[in-house]
Amino acid sequence: MLPQRIKKNIFLVWLVGALLLILPGHQPVLAAEEAITARSAAKFALGILASAAVHEGAHALVAAATDTGMTWKVGNYNQPLAFTENASSDSKGVAVYSAGLIAQLICSEIILDVDSIEKNDAFVRGMMTWNVLNPILYALDYWVFRISNKQNGNSYQGDLEGIEHYSNERTAQAFAIGITAIAAFQGYRLLKTQDWAPDWLKAAPDNVNVLPLHSGGAMLTYEFRF
Repeated sequence: MLPQRIKKNIFLVWLVGALLLILPGHQPVLAAEEAITARSAAKFALGILASAAVHEGAHALVAAATDTGMTWKVGNYNQPLAFTENASSDSKGVAVYSAGLIAQLICSEIILDVDSIEKNDAFVRGMMTWNVLNPILYALDYWVFRISNKQNGNSYQGDLEGIEHYSNERTAQAFAIGITAIAAFQGYRLLKTQDWAPDWLKAAPDNVNVLPLHSGGAMLTYEFRF
């Protein structure tokens, strides 16, 4: 029989998969919703919940894949769902703590790149809103507010603080900068797809360039105009 902790992880992964299959955003493409109605507000809220499920489900999935014990508990308004783990190596610890935010960025990229996904659907808007905001808020909290990311001796909480615990501050800082830049850029790209976006934003060209360097090699740049 499977250990109890692995059963819990498998259940969480199954729950995430079920949410992604049954929630409205994964039904056939719907027409863009302009008016704010009770239905669209509910779909937007479900999208936020689905994004949170992707985040927490990724933690559970990586924990199961790395045979890392994980215990979940109900938190507070700041961290509604929290976990503790007993990673047996630094690399496993970093993998578990980074999985949630990385999964959200990957989810956003899939939504933005798949043309058949209606970007103006309320569910998709809700999911993308939390996919964009959560990484940025995590980084801001790690740098400034220190509410979700805390460390007190050997006790720590928060994804970025967990990464720092299992690696070092430099790695956590680089990760925070990376997720902030990617999430902000994904948010910008989402805005360009929205029906209510101004025409000048929709028409703003985006260019990828490869510039040779005098010292050798090349630098990849991405140009976007406001």
